[in-house]
Amino acid sequence: MQISEALVNWVAINWVTLIVIFHISLSVLTSLHILLFKENEGTSLAWIGLVIFSPVIGSLFYWLFGINRIQRSAKKIHPQKLNDDLKQIKLHKTEFKDQNTNFHNIPLNWHSAIIAGHRIHPVNYLAGNKVESLINGDAAYPAMIQSINDAKHSIVLSSYIFDYDSLGRQFVSALGQAQKRGVAVNVLLDSIGIGYSWHKSSRALKKMGVKAVSFLPAISLSSIRFINLRNHRKILCVDGKVAYVGGMNISGDNLVESATHPINDIQFKISGPVIDQISQVFIEDWYFTTNELIEFPSYKVSSDTNLQQDKTDTPVLARVIEDGPDENHNKIRWTLINALACAQKSVKIMTPYFIPDQTLMNCLHSVAMRGVSVEIIVPQHSDISFVDWIMEANFSRVMAHGIQIYKNNSPFEHSKITMIDDVWSFIGSSNWDSRSMELNFEINLECFDEDLNKQLTDFFIVKKQNSSLITQADVDKVSVPRKIRNNLFRLFSPYV
Repeated sequence: MQISEALVNWVAINWVTLIVIFHISLSVLTSLHILLFKENEGTSLAWIGLVIFSPVIGSLFYWLFGINRIQRSAKKIHPQKLNDDLKQIKLHKTEFKDQNTNFHNIPLNWHSAIIAGHRIHPVNYLAGNKVESLINGDAAYPAMIQSINDAKHSIVLSSYIFDYDSLGRQFVSALGQAQKRGVAVNVLLDSIGIGYSWHKSSRALKKMGVKAVSFLPAISLSSIRFINLRNHRKILCVDGKVAYVGGMNISGDNLVESATHPINDIQFKISGPVIDQISQVFIEDWYFTTNELIEFPSYKVSSDTNLQQDKTDTPVLARVIEDGPDENHNKIRWTLINALACAQKSVKIMTPYFIPDQTLMNCLHSVAMRGVSVEIIVPQHSDISFVDWIMEANFSRVMAHGIQIYKNNSPFEHSKITMIDDVWSFIGSSNWDSRSMELNFEINLECFDEDLNKQLTDFFIVKKQNSSLITQADVDKVSVPRKIRNNLFRLFSPYV
């Protein structure tokens, strides 16, 4: 008893010393982890500063939000044959001409980029695809629901946001009816994304017997360290015959003609062999989330040969680029860098959040200094005010060397497309910001096709006509307090 009382008295006297020792020990441990596992020097220095000068709290923030790598075992478990089918043999310049005719229409200056592309992401470029642009939910949702209603075997759907509004209930009903018909339905929703809606679509789906699971649940002791890592992919695959990808969530706000707070966006309907690559991404995500391996019909097996379109109607050469804070880290960044190096005439970017890191910004400036036209469209106002402030802080830097940046005057423009010259297009879920490049799981399609490029370029031109070019005079007239606010938030841009 005397020993216990003495210990209590000693702690009471020396509690400040104990806290200091605990803080120093925790700070040293955390700083060592930062030094060993963080790649970016500036980010590492910022984290170490936060850890040292914010006792305990700084370390807590790092362990919750600063660790952005996940080692996934999904690919080790998946059928090896499917993985082998998706992977491409290594291409070298001496072997390039001996490959099939997939590349014969690709300009010569892109051939080296294709070779580099295989090293960035060793997945096949597949010919014979059709990519159809669907503008806003008014065009996309009826097509998606019709595909669900036509399903005979399997449906997989992944979405960041799935609102349980009048539009969301249509999707819930269609998926539930498909399940009743004997269709295997698997729905993967991000646990943070579904939190945007008070009434949870996941609960409604489960009541109808649909398998609906949450990706990295936010409220879980086992996954709290991954709370800042989100599945931002939007995927719908049906029977191996049709797929939908893009940046469009499931929300009535995307019904621009009737929404109170409309969101402009573009979704893509895909047919062709690249569907297998899209469904494979879902299979991996599902296994990672549930430890359950699902099977999905391949394009070759499930597609009716009598319904196959002539190859002249399906000219798009395409492949999936998946990215995430796991083994696919940096795939999208490197794909963009690789493509920008080939630009000879024009680069057109439309994104809701344009906060590129210094590497991508330097690449864009290098392209502009070569005399290539670089045009960027961002929203007049996005859905996140402090992101608008960060973008505004960067305008002067972005505009260097002749890059033109426009603010679109329509309701929130959420479209995510990039076109280079007349042949290359990049479509999907990722934004030009650190969150997409570092923290989110994303899916994009890298496409080679002049017609698709022209369609998207025409779409870009229409949007530009309803946009205002930002000039240096616009930047100069921003008030000093506003500039201070903008640049203060810019310091946190690697983490938003």
